[in-house]
Amino acid sequence: MKHIYRTVAAAFLLILASSSPASGQEMTASEEAVIKAEVQRHVERYYNFYYERNPGALSTEIFSLPWMSMGGNGISITMTEEDNLAYFEAAIAGLVERDWNRSIYTTKNVCVLSAGSAIVSGTNTRTRTDGSIMSVGGVAYILGKTDAGWRITSYSGHAPNKVVRCGVE
Repeated sequence: MKHIYRTVAAAFLLILASSSPASGQEMTASEEAVIKAEVQRHVERYYNFYYERNPGALSTEIFSLPWMSMGGNGISITMTEEDNLAYFEAAIAGLVERDWNRSIYTTKNVCVLSAGSAIVSGTNTRTRTDGSIMSVGGVAYILGKTDAGWRITSYSGHAPNKVVRCGVE
């Protein structure tokens, strides 16, 4: 099983690292600004679908298949539409059981890698129905552009004080 995870992870990294001629070209500031706005809107849609408790939309309109979750417990890969729907149904039910009301994402940085890929980095603040804070955690989303629009291909939780940035070398 570990071999499958390593193979999928290696393939995912190879896809991110590969570049067609168009994806490796310099972009203008206005082109980058458009991409930043688009990927931020996509992450906002993700959080809105959670707030609406809409596992169907989460599983069909937000993530690519397969997609990976990476964090303190290692890598988890979701491969099928059925697994995707089951994941979001269980995630919403688990949060609601703990008196969750809403999650709010605060973007701290968007790193545009190419015309078809970006990383959105920030914090997820979960609140309870009484308005109190349930948790605050850092999360970075890797997005790719598909024929159907932007999709999250992977995400990783991290400490809330960490931010993924992209510098120029």
